[in-house]
Amino acid sequence: MKIKILILTIFACLVFSGLGFADEIIVSINGNVVENDGLVLVESGVLYGLVSEFANNVGIEVKWLENAKLAVLMIGEDYVSFGMETNQLIINNRKYEMANHTIVRNGRIYAPIDVLFEHLDIEHEWNEKLVHVELYNERLKIEQKSVIKVYPYTEEELLWLARIIEVEARGKSINARTAVGNVVMNRVASPRFPNTVFEVIYQRGQFPPAHRSTFASSVPTEESVIAAKRAFLGVQIAKDCLFFNYIPFKTKSDDFYKLIEGNYFYY
Repeated sequence: MKIKILILTIFACLVFSGLGFADEIIVSINGNVVENDGLVLVESGVLYGLVSEFANNVGIEVKWLENAKLAVLMIGEDYVSFGMETNQLIINNRKYEMANHTIVRNGRIYAPIDVLFEHLDIEHEWNEKLVHVELYNERLKIEQKSVIKVYPYTEEELLWLARIIEVEARGKSINARTAVGNVVMNRVASPRFPNTVFEVIYQRGQFPPAHRSTFASSVPTEESVIAAKRAFLGVQIAKDCLFFNYIPFKTKSDDFYKLIEGNYFYY
């Protein structure tokens, strides 16, 4: 195997200029959005991947050397080793310096994705605004139960969802905006409500701001467009919720989910 250390820093900043915080990383594998479940995380602006999980997934054996505290990947005739909280990468007993150190979370080693994926032959694309990483390798296996249902939205649907998010959650974080988008999409999926984004938004007595004269021509901010895309991609901040309001519903206390930045969400 050709030894090639790709030393790049992926600046995955989650607090954008003018954008709120989005804390859930969307992971796609060969075009399928899947549950992250600790596969990928971001810390200090660096994107990390779980060494053992990704190596095993593409059929590479991993051995743990307890005395040396090393996770050793046997890739062809080469031994690629990642240590704990170190910027040293060891290949066939030769040490190389990585731009970023490994981290350990819950007893598991995470390596900077650029270095890890270089050796596992996994291609990736990172969209920092959507907080979405797309992975490509035909050997990557996914369990069907981990696949997240994605809504195949049109540009028109994106605009309508972003508009209602904007008027209902203006000035709030990406997560809080996404929660509003969740309610709309949960209604689209529910037999209790209309089955299109447009009809849900304009259903009588449901979203008062949608009936203002300026709503249909309003231009949503980038934050609301991002939140709408994340809702379409299956991010669930207000999972299964069908209602929200800025004051509590006295008649729905048994269905209360949580308070998110001033809005009360209900099942």
